[in-house]
Amino acid sequence: MIKFIAADLDGTLLNSSHALPDGFMELVEKLYDMGITFAAASGRQYYGVEKLFMPVRDKMMFIAENGGVAYEKGQLIYSLPMPADDVLAMVHEAEKLYDKGVRILLSGENCAYVADSDKDFSDSCNTYCARLKTVNDFSVIPDGDRIIKIALFDKNAEMQVYPAMKRFSDDFNVILSNTCWVDIVGKTVNKGTAVTKLMERLGAGYDEAMVFGDYLNDYEMMSCCKYSFAMENAHPQLKSAAHYIAPSNDDNGVVREIKAHIPELKI
Repeated sequence: MIKFIAADLDGTLLNSSHALPDGFMELVEKLYDMGITFAAASGRQYYGVEKLFMPVRDKMMFIAENGGVAYEKGQLIYSLPMPADDVLAMVHEAEKLYDKGVRILLSGENCAYVADSDKDFSDSCNTYCARLKTVNDFSVIPDGDRIIKIALFDKNAEMQVYPAMKRFSDDFNVILSNTCWVDIVGKTVNKGTAVTKLMERLGAGYDEAMVFGDYLNDYEMMSCCKYSFAMENAHPQLKSAAHYIAPSNDDNGVVREIKAHIPELKI
């Protein structure tokens, strides 16, 4: 029997308009009543993800910042910040690409921080961050916060900023999280590690969990359990790693597969 379900948001659970499937709150309620825990597993900041699910927040779990933090019932389960000196060194390297359109967001335990207000960048930041502050520069960590993730915005992320920052991959996890964002987190931080921690917390075995994703920041999740799904719209490398393919995010693929694999779910 399925005990745990984790789904990425953008490109996976959310449709192209960034909206949840109709009736999804009711679905989470039904799963909870059956003893099945649903977790949102996102590269987004926790506070923004929490807002999406506020009516059922206390009946689910949250993985945010690509596995850098996890929450249950509004309480922090764990946090994996990066050393401040290393954060600033990578920020200074990314700043060399500023003239090529690369922009920087630092995501901390308490807030996210930017030092630029380009429209496309700002629009994207406001989509993903509920707590966001503009600072003068990144010469020091803002507000003494502990930084969980460096997020680099680049309209050509896979070809430009991703290769430039890969040199840090010996010590950090450099992730192409979608077409416009590269995320940098601690070396052991990824959604797969986070999913494994939550499965252990819930006593869910390999055959008792489902995961869904669409991009390379979901890659490690695909080996966590028997029922791993890449969306039809997923990156080709993720499809190769997944055990199954789900219909696309615009075809309500997550909900359709949940219902197909949990026939007792009456909704």
